Amino acid sequence: TQAALHTGVDGLSNVTKSMADCLDEPDPVKALIELSKASEARAQRLSEQLLKELDGLSQNLPAILVDLPNQKTKTRGENDTNAIQIAMACADSIEASLSKIASGGTQASQEIRQLEQQKRETDEHAQDVETAIDLRRMSEAASEALASQQHRVVAQTIRDFIEQKRLGKHTNRALAYAGEYTVQHLETTNQVLRTTLLEKYENAVDHGDLRTLGDLTPLLQMVQMEKEGVALYLRYLQGAMALEWKEKPRPLNPTNEPMSRAALAREEAKRAAEGPKPPYVQMARIYNCAVQTLRHHLPMVSFCLARADGDAAVCQLVHVQVEQNVVPIFQTYISDRQLRQVALNAQRIYGLMEQKFTTGVESTTAIDEEGNEVTTSSAMDMDDCGFQVEVGGLADVDGAMEEAALCLQHTESYVRFLRHTVSEVNKARELRHKKEAEERRLIRERQEWANNGAQKDGNDDNEEDEKPYQPVEIIPAHTQLHEVVAEVGGYYSGIERCLLLASMQRAFIQVSSSITDPRQYTDLNIKGHRTSGDRAGIRALKTSLVETCLYATRRATQRAFATGHTGTASATANFASDCLGGVLLEVMVHRTEEYGVAKLKPGEGLLEGSSGLFNNAVLASANSMIRRGAGAATGGASGATKTAEENEATRRRIEYGIAYACATMNDLEVAVAHTEQLEKMLQGEIEKGFPSGTHDTEQLVMCVKTLNPVTESFRAAANSAIESLVSVLTPRVRSIVSDAVGTDSPNATSFMGTSVIGTVKGATEKAMVRMNYNLDDATYQLLQLSEGFMSRLCTTLDMLVLPLRTHLAPRLSDALFLGILGSAAKRIETALRRCHFTALGALSLDSDVRDLLSYAKDRLDSPELTSNFTLFRACTPLARLVQIARLLQVDDLDDVLDLISSSKRKGNWDLKLEDAKAFLGLRVEFETRKVNELLSISEGDE
Repeated sequence: TQAALHTGVDGLSNVTKSMADCLDEPDPVKALIELSKASEARAQRLSEQLLKELDGLSQNLPAILVDLPNQKTKTRGENDTNAIQIAMACADSIEASLSKIASGGTQASQEIRQLEQQKRETDEHAQDVETAIDLRRMSEAASEALASQQHRVVAQTIRDFIEQKRLGKHTNRALAYAGEYTVQHLETTNQVLRTTLLEKYENAVDHGDLRTLGDLTPLLQMVQMEKEGVALYLRYLQGAMALEWKEKPRPLNPTNEPMSRAALAREEAKRAAEGPKPPYVQMARIYNCAVQTLRHHLPMVSFCLARADGDAAVCQLVHVQVEQNVVPIFQTYISDRQLRQVALNAQRIYGLMEQKFTTGVESTTAIDEEGNEVTTSSAMDMDDCGFQVEVGGLADVDGAMEEAALCLQHTESYVRFLRHTVSEVNKARELRHKKEAEERRLIRERQEWANNGAQKDGNDDNEEDEKPYQPVEIIPAHTQLHEVVAEVGGYYSGIERCLLLASMQRAFIQVSSSITDPRQYTDLNIKGHRTSGDRAGIRALKTSLVETCLYATRRATQRAFATGHTGTASATANFASDCLGGVLLEVMVHRTEEYGVAKLKPGEGLLEGSSGLFNNAVLASANSMIRRGAGAATGGASGATKTAEENEATRRRIEYGIAYACATMNDLEVAVAHTEQLEKMLQGEIEKGFPSGTHDTEQLVMCVKTLNPVTESFRAAANSAIESLVSVLTPRVRSIVSDAVGTDSPNATSFMGTSVIGTVKGATEKAMVRMNYNLDDATYQLLQLSEGFMSRLCTTLDMLVLPLRTHLAPRLSDALFLGILGSAAKRIETALRRCHFTALGALSLDSDVRDLLSYAKDRLDSPELTSNFTLFRACTPLARLVQIARLLQVDDLDDVLDLISSSKRKGNWDLKLEDAKAFLGLRVEFETRKVNELLSISEGDE
């Protein structure tokens, strides 16, 4: 042990006394070894001494143990005949040992308890002495501060006195030590201070002394007068807000400069002419005062008077005062503007205008001067369906909507601020709840520790601490202000919907009345459009119809979203979707069919029906001038010049007509782009101006997403218009293909059996070029030196497509060209079924199909259509031509199945087995019987 080491070992004074001292020796290792050996020798000596002392303990053992035989002295072979006696003796010995241990332990525990009790009593006595000293000190300090009118010091002293009482420090012994007079004096001081503070607080409230209120309010918290303070503070706020809301008259002479009577009279007349202020100005003054009150007064009330629910009371008082002043303004506004009646009229007129533009049946009712519904002979007597009479002019209604939007916007801003304030009040309450629960837990743990871990009966405090904080509903979710705002929002959205459709109607009438007015057309400027080069859409135009309608829609939705009221914004978004997808789409589809597709019908409209771009009459007139000769006489020269000018004017007129007709289809693409931009803009407005995660905001998001189907409907209408145009141009395309391949020629025989241009006397143009793939070596060599039918076909298609391609939007131009190309490919496939093919003819067909494919890629604008796979997916007839050419190029019938199977695995095979049989049967080298047998086996395998 450490004590033994300090006494020396075996009388050797040179042995180090401790291990720590060994570290200071010159050789610490040697010193530690010597210390270890000395310790071992001393331990052995002490153990021997202990054994000698233990030899005399046998006399203290029980007699039964003393009489036991000694195993060391027992001779070998001597048997223990009383084993039960030995076991009982051992048990009695153990019992005696345990009894001694228990008696000694109990005695030690009792001594420890006594010591702890003495310590506790000493601590309590010291605490009582300290409390008595504090009471006397507080009594003297309160007397001096009260005499010198230092109310803050007195309040702090009383606060400490109340806190001691709350913590249970005022025991009988502490009160006896402090003296009866001390406690009575503090109680009297508390009463005097409460009376004094209450009088001063009432006086400050009556006089509106905010500085005094700011000084006294924290003192009320110290002396537990929160309830009285809340009542008085609310009375002060009510009077202050009423005084602030009262409009002060403006002085006639604010500069205090001398003014004549005439000037004063003019100023009075000017103010009288101004009339009453708009309602949103009055609301703004009330809301600003309410927000200012909450910002300036709520923090102090929440900190000082929270235990009496002063923070919630201030919020409720401000909102009640706002409702009492704003709701009458709203009601007066609804009555003066006649919003209820105007909204009903707007709803009815909207139905009439919608019926007028969607069904084409115009209403036969009108409104007379007295407001009665009468029957008219024609709805054309009122183009606006009564909007001007019953609702008002567009400018006036737009101004009224601006006024209503400002009223809703100011109200929604106040409601959001109030909602945020209530949320912050609940957060502060939650923090105080957690703090108080933590303080109670610490006090309870100290008491349990002082009572040796004994817990008090009842778990009310524990249950109260474990309960989570429940937010208080300070302001109801639906108040009278919310109801009147919802009413005004409903009126607003109904009138806004009618105003939107009326604005669209004005655009419809303006554009329809000036179809040929160049001022109604502008260059197409949307994403993907290029104005340079020779690609599609370089001269594409658009009308002002879509931009005017989408501008009105954007203005209506932005104004509704600016109010911040989710119900109004949702309704307006739905109405905008209805107007765009229901009315505007129908009008644009009708315009596309009437002024677009119908005007572009070959032979009857702007496009010529046989060849060339313009009318036959124009070309015939120009040719006749050439045949008559130019310059034969002065009159002849002037006549030729006049005819050329007329032809140029006619050409320009036709070109403008084509551009205007294509503009009706371009408008659908413009509508797609603008609707997508509108949806993206409204989604951005939601992210910026509306609270996220709420049910109303999610509903608004769903309303905005209804614009996506509208966009798709515009895109589908554009595709449908192009399909209609393709169907109109299909007869002309078939005629072009027939002229190129020569299938319609009465003299279908070709010169020398070739498909090249010949010079046979009397042969017609159709007879000079025709499709023929039954070629030998000579005709194939001659074909390589001449221009085939495919070149003429592409040139003639260009003459048809070029004016449309340059005036259509890029996507529409590609769709139109693919449709025309598909019709031409179908016609070519039909012509191919009448031909016979040699091996060289199959090579010639593959060359022609490649030329057609190259021509298609060169005329398409979209970069996605540059790959064969995408192009074949977009134009299946062209893909079939390519597959036919590949099929006819096989050298052996055994390769056909491999070609078909590999193409099907790649997903680029559209020919059926019947088609394959038919075209393979046209190869002169293949026997029809073998072809049928081969493909019949393949069909059986499938």
